[in-house]
Amino acid sequence: QSGPMTDTPVVLSDGDLMRELEPVVETELARHLSTVRDWYPHEYVPWSEGEDFEGPLDGREWTPEEMRFSDAARTSLIINLLTEDNLPSYHTEIATNVGSGGAWTEWLGRWTAEEARHGTAIRDYLLVTRSVDPRALEDARMRHMQAGFSAINPGFLAGLTYVSFQELATRVSHRNTGVATGDPVAEQLLARVALDENLHMLFYRNVIASAFELTPDQTMTAVLGSVRDFAMP
Repeated sequence: QSGPMTDTPVVLSDGDLMRELEPVVETELARHLSTVRDWYPHEYVPWSEGEDFEGPLDGREWTPEEMRFSDAARTSLIINLLTEDNLPSYHTEIATNVGSGGAWTEWLGRWTAEEARHGTAIRDYLLVTRSVDPRALEDARMRHMQAGFSAINPGFLAGLTYVSFQELATRVSHRNTGVATGDPVAEQLLARVALDENLHMLFYRNVIASAFELTPDQTMTAVLGSVRDFAMP
């Protein structure tokens, strides 16, 4: 973007860009809330299949023979769950970029609450169906959350562009994993999770579209970095 007498592109500070985009965030949040439909993780879990595990409740010890699905589908379920588990790190990373107060904080709170459902539902499903080693799963969760998450390309605009691509990638991952399980219950659950991820992608995509209008070169640079270095968290 350049003026009539100069080829110097417009470059905005993170603070200025956040302030310029806040009305867009407010509009997109209102649109999101009018579109999204609340759902309840407990309704997607086959509780009738559950039984106590070994331990204080003297349940039945888990055995490898109880594992379900192909190795690929089971691994994808675990990776998707661990990715969702790291929500506290993602919240912290985004909150560090956007600060507190206003439409940004409202969106971050709503997004975090919606994302928290995903890990709860997938974990309950895996444990109730005894599809994976419950001890190994918990050990992996502890290691993964303790390690946390750090952005490859830090900063407000880099984070905004990254999360847009990441939400899309997560939508695809959850949807394809559900199909790969061959289990109608798992497929229904993961399709519902994927629907949330798609709505989140739309929010971020629309905010980025406005960022392009404000500072196209700066935004394209951020998009390039996010695409070039993209990796799931």
